Amino acid sequence: MFKKSLVAVALTSVVSGCVSTTEVCLPNAQVEIETAAVPGKKAQDIKVIVLPVDMAFNDPAKGRLQTVYRNDLEATIEKTGSKLVDRKLANKLKGEIKLAEQSGRYNKTGVPIADLAIITEVTASDLSYSFTERREKTNDEGETKVYPAHCDFRTEVKAVAKVVSLPEMNLVQRIELASYDTFTSETTNSKCPISNAQYTSMASEAAAKSVKYNFELQKLLAPSAPVMEMRQCEHGTMVKVAMGSNKRIQPGADISFSQVFKSDEGHVETYTVGEGYVVNHLSDSVKPTFSWVAIDEELSMKLRKGDTAKLVPEECAIWDISCMTNSWTN
Repeated sequence: MFKKSLVAVALTSVVSGCVSTTEVCLPNAQVEIETAAVPGKKAQDIKVIVLPVDMAFNDPAKGRLQTVYRNDLEATIEKTGSKLVDRKLANKLKGEIKLAEQSGRYNKTGVPIADLAIITEVTASDLSYSFTERREKTNDEGETKVYPAHCDFRTEVKAVAKVVSLPEMNLVQRIELASYDTFTSETTNSKCPISNAQYTSMASEAAAKSVKYNFELQKLLAPSAPVMEMRQCEHGTMVKVAMGSNKRIQPGADISFSQVFKSDEGHVETYTVGEGYVVNHLSDSVKPTFSWVAIDEELSMKLRKGDTAKLVPEECAIWDISCMTNSWTN
């Protein structure tokens, strides 16, 4: 049983009797494992620069939308354990990097300022509304319920975040960000007036949800590291992976394992071989530079020292209706 969230494990254990691993095997429980012919790379610090957000059209919420998108994208990047380039430097280099995007090459000598750049543009912020007349409804018991006249508002916001490599300026990934927010106001005015402040609030909330409930950037920047050793004891089988709190790893986090093979022709092929989860112990399972991941017996027969372990970002919990609804719009 592999853990998708701490609460999910608790619920599953009640239903099935399956209990997540909560203890780390002692050093004397180490077992010998084969070494991978093509070992994975050590966990590296990825430097990311988030440029000021573009918005080509005028809108009452323009300034707020640009701020929300930039703040929330930066927060997402920091959550992955990547290094965020100082905002002042990002502001200074925006024009230079935008020109480089058009030419296809960022001509910068010396130490690279970042590995990746996030270039974001708000493409739409649309407000729609509908008016409903006052109405009455009588139930079978003769009770009458009054529904006042009201306006329903909906604001949809869309943006595109392009992730490009530096200095090559290759497009790594194009991420579509989209969500909406709603608001209902009692009124008899069928024109449905709304203030700029209320519209801006709705647009800002939609923008925030479009980033919060889109997991593509987290998946792209998810840290990875090689397997270091394996232990087997009464608590189960587990492997030590070379990333810990320095990469924002938490107890219970899902980890995916993959192996790299090189063909006779020299081609490199990567295959996913299974998943595990970080042992659910608050102090023993995660250290600054490594963590312990519980795996099942089948996977233990496949894993080798040097195979790659990668964090699987947690997405929507099944009971989080808001997350599931908004993630479908992205």
